[in-house]
Amino acid sequence: VLSNVIQRFDIDRVIHLAAQVGVRFSVESPHSYTKNNIDCFVSVLEQFKKQGLNTKPLVYASSSSVYGYNSESAFSEDTSEVNRPASLYAATKRSDELIASTYHHIHNVTSIGLRFFTVYGPWGRPDMSPMIFGHQIQNNDTIKLSNYGKNIRDFTWLNLLSMA
Repeated sequence: VLSNVIQRFDIDRVIHLAAQVGVRFSVESPHSYTKNNIDCFVSVLEQFKKQGLNTKPLVYASSSSVYGYNSESAFSEDTSEVNRPASLYAATKRSDELIASTYHHIHNVTSIGLRFFTVYGPWGRPDMSPMIFGHQIQNNDTIKLSNYGKNIRDFTWLNLLSMA
């Protein structure tokens, strides 16, 4: 299907944002995550290679979850450790990064992985904290915080990604 779409519409750039998301559910349904996040990503890379789209980079969604059990409070793509994922979801996104690097070395497929930090916006997932907090505020309910409210978390408004 992807091959036909690329040829029919003369596509020369690909932005791959699809994934099976959610850290908690990855524990319950590991095969869904490896299939959707790794196997499907390899399929995209294969089509990219076969269609000769190597002149422009494939842009794809990774995740801030790849930082896992890193003890740093500020992350850097150049210096932060990403070898201790805290979930299967994180491991699949890190696997995508490693596979993309391998495709670059073997097939000259260039790619850019974007490590998003908790993207939220309209029609967001109801299990994510921005939606939960928003619902609690709207209903004048108490906001339930873990770790005695000492957690620090970055959130990214969806519209900001489209401007990047």
